[in-house]
Amino acid sequence: MPKTVVAYSFNLFELPPGDAKYGIELIGADEFDTDNSDWACSEIWVANPRSISIPRAFADGAWEGCLDDVRGLLTSTLSTSSATASKLKDARAVAIGFVDGDLELIWKR
Repeated sequence: MPKTVVAYSFNLFELPPGDAKYGIELIGADEFDTDNSDWACSEIWVANPRSISIPRAFADGAWEGCLDDVRGLLTSTLSTSSATASKLKDARAVAIGFVDGDLELIWKR
């Protein structure tokens, strides 16, 4: 993880018809601006693998439901003292949103 990552974005996207309806990727950006969500375009790090499919058993309905469900998981994780939560909270912010949509801050230092 580069030390220059200042914010993370969990990007959701729709998949072509198949085993899963939605996918998610995690990126790290070297910019963060509460007034301009384009900060997430300044990607300098991506998780490996870059993206994973979200099982249909978890998210199979409308995109709003998928966003709500994943937001709930991330908010729950960020409220813990786990290593994952600590790493994410080393940054200035964590956001979630659909690619080409609005980002929503779910945690901000």
